[in-house]
Amino acid sequence: MDVLMNELKHLGLSDKESSVYLAALELGPSPVQDISHKAKVNRATTYVMIESLTTRGLLSTFVKGKKRFYAAESPDRLVSILEKRQKELDEKKAELESVMPMLHALFNAEGAKPQIRYLEGAEGLETVRTVFEKLEGEFVQIYYHEQVQRTEEIIHGQGQHHTTLLQKKTPHRVLLVVEDPDHVTLPEMGEGEFRMLPKEKFPIQGSVTVRGNHVFMYSYKSSILSVIIVSKEIAEVIKALFELAWVGAEGYPSKKLK
Repeated sequence: MDVLMNELKHLGLSDKESSVYLAALELGPSPVQDISHKAKVNRATTYVMIESLTTRGLLSTFVKGKKRFYAAESPDRLVSILEKRQKELDEKKAELESVMPMLHALFNAEGAKPQIRYLEGAEGLETVRTVFEKLEGEFVQIYYHEQVQRTEEIIHGQGQHHTTLLQKKTPHRVLLVVEDPDHVTLPEMGEGEFRMLPKEKFPIQGSVTVRGNHVFMYSYKSSILSVIIVSKEIAEVIKALFELAWVGAEGYPSKKLK
């Protein structure tokens, strides 16, 4: 009975509503005093619960002789209640989605302060990947290849992330800091170009990625720290610095992926 009570409560019925409904369901058509006794709810409260359950379509009433009887409707009615609730949720979701562009416009209003999020560990990294995959257009990136490959938390889930980008044929340019450019397996993420820089000349301990008005920064040396900065101005500055570095890396080994 406790299992049934819990399921009914999950559907939105109160403890006493659930008790009265289950009592009526078990007794069949019965007067209020019998339902009250079976449900262990006082008579006055049982009347209130009956009215509420009748409104929900879970109880019906009829008069036989001089007595009024109450009968539980089929449990199938519970499915109808759930379907009605789901329909209401779908309608509310549709209404929210219709105004989401306006909400995002306010959220990313021109001239607003940069939005900064700090996320730690592997779970934070997964959140960053989810945000990144929802963006569009080219991304530019610089990172230390071998350091990433040696960090288990980064490798976990990275394959699926790259597959998602590859399926979208995501354009990208990457400055890849490497220990040995002749033995590097480049990640396939769409249509991209890699320029490989020697670690001894560019000893970085992390990475920076720019996509749209988002800047993603990562530190891997001691623990994984991810930072997301949403700012058109800051993204443009970092992108300009990348372009400068990209031009300066023309003489280093490069490879294009399609």
